[in-house]
Order: sequence, then structure tokens, then C-alpha cells
Amino acid sequence: MRSIDIVKTRENNYTVCVDKVYLHSKYYPLKAAQKFIEANKKIYEHKKNIVLYGIGMGYHLKVLLEKVDKDCEVYAFDADSEIIDKCKKFTVFKEFEKDNRVNLFLGYNEKFFQNLCKKINLVEDMIIYKPSVNILPDECSNIKDILKSYDLAKIGIQRFGEVAKQNYESNIKVNSFTLEKFFNKYNFKDKPVVIASGGPSLEDSLEILSNYRDKFYIFALGRTIDILMKHNIKPDNITIIDPCEAIYEQIKDYKKIGIPLLFLSTASKHAVESYKGEKYIFFNTEDKNNKGKIVIKTGKTVAVAALDIAVKSGAKTIIFAGQDLAFVDNKFHAGDENESSECTDILRRVLGVNGEMLNTNSGMLEFKRNIETIIEDNPKVTFINCSRGAKIKGTRERKIQELI
Repeated sequence: MRSIDIVKTRENNYTVCVDKVYLHSKYYPLKAAQKFIEANKKIYEHKKNIVLYGIGMGYHLKVLLEKVDKDCEVYAFDADSEIIDKCKKFTVFKEFEKDNRVNLFLGYNEKFFQNLCKKINLVEDMIIYKPSVNILPDECSNIKDILKSYDLAKIGIQRFGEVAKQNYESNIKVNSFTLEKFFNKYNFKDKPVVIASGGPSLEDSLEILSNYRDKFYIFALGRTIDILMKHNIKPDNITIIDPCEAIYEQIKDYKKIGIPLLFLSTASKHAVESYKGEKYIFFNTEDKNNKGKIVIKTGKTVAVAALDIAVKSGAKTIIFAGQDLAFVDNKFHAGDENESSECTDILRRVLGVNGEMLNTNSGMLEFKRNIETIIEDNPKVTFINCSRGAKIKGTRERKIQELI
């Protein structure tokens, strides 16, 4: 049971103290909020959509609303119902409740997860008020995982930000086509689309995919092109999103394979430049260079990008092969010969297709949530999970042999 107290401050307003930890400054919470919002200027300045996690008393949300454009939509999330119930009684909270720019998502439930994942996809970055995360109760551990994963991804973006920028400047000059032209040229409606992901259970599907190649359209990822080709399975296209040069190593032996390359605008320019076949650029945000106006959700993983492309292509049935989202047979990727060193980074357990609890981590759980969000948004598409990893909500579970 948490100890929650409302404390008066030197500014003659209030803060919240949770188990001796202050949610806002115990002296000058409004001044601290102004400093916090100013530090996040790059995230909210001249943006149409803003996502904020952590509200508390709402001082920083009040300041944010004074800074953003009048037509801006602010999506404010807070899972901590106990704190929100106490803070709602105060003037600051009542002020922004009336602001029609604010969309509040309050309280811990399944819909909260889905809305958070959807709104994150609208923005390049989100504002996270870490004190609200730090005081979350144990039952909100999944929220902490999402936000921790997002923070780790931000570190990656910052680390490779300059590389991604250079990739973008190069890629928009490459002789490539829009996804709109890709969809007009290729029809994926008459056969199931297989998303060949890199999980260990992809190996279970290789024989069927090889023997009955003409029964499917196969979307390969940068990581899976090699294992597919080594089993005489030529896919219908390859999708890449990674900005690092490692992606070039994954596809370098297949530069003249003769299938379309679908690449994110910030993907490795070396991989894009060197590829000899048809090239189609896509974007995960609204962009002046996005001539086809199609925005692809990436969910920070190439499998999500390939899935969203398959959905937007008009596919009626989509099959997951190797989309394990967990450690299967003590391995992380298809083709691993030994136990993966990544198995040491076990943070969570997840219910598997076979009914057992499997080891996973927060990153894979975030990918799972992003996939489930796309599935929920597309009820007319049939999704079949032929993997042996985590259960994926909204899919039918089948062995790929049964589909033949």
C-alpha cells in the first residue's frame, strides 16, 4: 500500500508525495514545470500531434498548452488512477480538462495500451514525465516496460540520428518509386502473404515454403533473406528500415536477386545505393518528400513495417512465420546454432502458443503490442500465426502444414 500525501509548496500551490518521493517540486512546481517543458522544445514546437506520458497535478501540461500551436492535438496519458483521482480535485487539472486540444487517457486497462501504441505512431518523439513513471505501482509494470523500451529506442535514435539524417538525404535522391506505385504494380490479394520474420521457428516453415512456393507471396526482411535463399526460397520482396551498415551485410549477396527492395527513408544508404533491382521508398511520418502520402507504421522493428505494408497492399490473409516475440529453443534468431547470448537479457515471461510461459524481454513485448494494434485495426484481414513463440492476439494459430 502506497503512502500518498498532498503537500503545500512555497508557490502556494500543491505537490504530491508518494512514499517520500515528490511527484513535483516541493518548493516551486510551476517553475520546475516550465524548465521541463523548455527542455523538451524540440518535441513539441510546430507539431500537429504531441504525446505526453505522466500528468500528476498537471503543471507541465498547463505550461505545454501555453507553448503549442492552437490547432495542435495533445494526447496525455497517465495509468496511475490512484494519483489521478487525487489530482483531479485541484484547479490546474480542471483547467486543461476543458481545453479541446487535450485528449486524456487515464487509468490502467487494456484499451490504454492500445491507445498509447496508436498515438506513439503519430509522432517522431514523445514527452515522458519520468517522476510519474518512477512512482507507478507494481501492477503497472507493463507500462514501465513500454516507456523503458521507448527510452532505449530514443537513445538509439540519438546515437544513430546523424547517420539516419545522412541516409535520408541520400535516399531521397535515389532513383526509386513510391509505395503507391508498388501497390498498383503488384497484387497480393489472390494468395496469402507470409511475413518471414527472423525468429527461431522460421526454420519450421522453410520446407513447406520451399515445396509449395507458388502458394504464397513471401515478404522477406533484411535478416531473413539469407536463410530463405539458402533454402531455395526466393521471396517476392525485401523490406529494410535499419540505418546501420549491418543491413548492407545482410543483403550484399543478393543485390541482383531481381525482386523489389522496400526501404525506409532513413535506412542504410549503402544498402539502398548498392541494390540493383527495383527500389521503393516509404516513410513512417508525414513528409514533404512522401509523394504518395502513404505513412507506414514501423514500431521500431522491420517486421511491423513489413506487416503494415502487407495490410496496405490489400492482402486478405497474412501469415506470421518466425514471428516468435520470445526465446524459442533458447535461441533468439533463426539459424542460430548455439544458445543466444541475448537470452541473458530476460526481463519478462509471456504466454506461448503451446500454452507454456516463455522467456522474453520488454523490447519484444513492445513489438508484440504494435503488431496486435495493427491486427485490431484491420478486422477484415485474416491473420494466422504459424510461429511457436508468443501468442499474438487476433491471430488464428496453425501449423503451416495445415494450411496446405
